[in-house]
Amino acid sequence: MFTIIFIYLGNAAIVGIERHLHLHHLLSTLLVYLLFLGVLVAAFGQIIPPLVSEASGLPHTLNELVRTYPQLESSLTKLVKNLTQNATVISNGKAMLSSGMVKLSRFSSGVETVILAFFFSFIFNLTKAQLQRFVHAFTKSRFAGLFVPMGNLVLKFVHIFGTVIETQLIICTINTILMVLGLWLIGMPSLLILGIMVFFLGLIPVAGVLISMIPLVIIAFVTGGLIRVIEVLVLVVVIHMFESYFLHPRLMANATNLPIFVTFITLIVSEQIFGAWGLIVGVPLVAFFLDVFDVQLKVKSETLPTPTDHA
Repeated sequence: MFTIIFIYLGNAAIVGIERHLHLHHLLSTLLVYLLFLGVLVAAFGQIIPPLVSEASGLPHTLNELVRTYPQLESSLTKLVKNLTQNATVISNGKAMLSSGMVKLSRFSSGVETVILAFFFSFIFNLTKAQLQRFVHAFTKSRFAGLFVPMGNLVLKFVHIFGTVIETQLIICTINTILMVLGLWLIGMPSLLILGIMVFFLGLIPVAGVLISMIPLVIIAFVTGGLIRVIEVLVLVVVIHMFESYFLHPRLMANATNLPIFVTFITLIVSEQIFGAWGLIVGVPLVAFFLDVFDVQLKVKSETLPTPTDHA
């Protein structure tokens, strides 16, 4: 999945650079991927240090909170004592710790998958001309009547899927702008850093919202206490509902020419079938099968030459 996304986005950027700057394909490819790596390194370099700083200041903030509200100290002490003496809580804690370790290993595996996908997309775009010659060689073979329709189906799906990915980027951009404006109204610091974090995590369906809430809640608690945490949670819920029930269905419907109601139902059903990734692959799959069944859509796709073109 990530490989297809990186290939499409990388190819779009490379084609744009070749068209406007008239650079060689090799230079354009290297420039795009070096810029992308530079943006990632700069983004994480801006995000990680403030988060570490805010997290390190969390114990001091808790101490200040206890000093401000002395009654909290006795309540927290009693709570900790009850938890440590409760066998059920200890057993559940061990289970949660084990589950957390499993999820951490899955996260590291996911990071490895993304890195490999980025590398494979680089190789694909770098050797695109060779791959095109390789694929077109099948259109001149004895089995061209079999390979050409299959190739056309692949091109149709890639084109529709790419359109959906572009739409997802637009959705992430709009969400980031709304989130930054909301955080500014709340009074949160480091808006640029938080905006970068929200944008990149927004590319991950569903889970990205949950992951982004962790640093947001930490920073909100350190800088503004429980009231600001509640404000941030309300802001995240409102923007997420706006995206899920209006922005996402509307823009996806425009991108694929599907009715908004059909798009909305598709998102719900595909999320139940494929999980979080169904929010991305569901709509292009429906649009693809409609195109295969010759239901006329406005999304235009490329086609491979038919065998008769080479006669």
